Amino acid sequence: MSNKRGFTLIEITIVMALVAMVLSFGLITGLDSYRRDALKAERNTVISLLQKARSQAINNIDNSKHGFYFDGTDYRVFYGTSSDFRIIAKDLVVEKNHIITISGLNNIVFDQLTGNTVQTGELVLSDNISSSTISINQEGRIDW
Repeated sequence: MSNKRGFTLIEITIVMALVAMVLSFGLITGLDSYRRDALKAERNTVISLLQKARSQAINNIDNSKHGFYFDGTDYRVFYGTSSDFRIIAKDLVVEKNHIITISGLNNIVFDQLTGNTVQTGELVLSDNISSSTISINQEGRIDW
């Protein structure tokens, strides 16, 4: 009787298949988690910038209205009556995440001392799988 030690080809193949399935499940879960975290982080960035613009308007920094707008690649907190009539040198610029798309309100200006705004509505952030909505009412309240 011979004593053979080692694994057969079938046993090795089965183990390799099981390892591949576990790794692919982890990869899929990791990518989904990354997208979800990226959307949350972008939402929090936009909310923070909106709150900063509103706070500066309420505190009457530079005796001016303050606002928020986004272009294709950046978010901006600005001083002035609109993004067209602003002091560009004082813009706070934050780069936008390229994975996230944003639609809705584009140019939100908060009034001095009150923080009220004429531009009401929603900003919708999306990563093509899920979305997050930020609402702004006439009193400048920011809800998400």
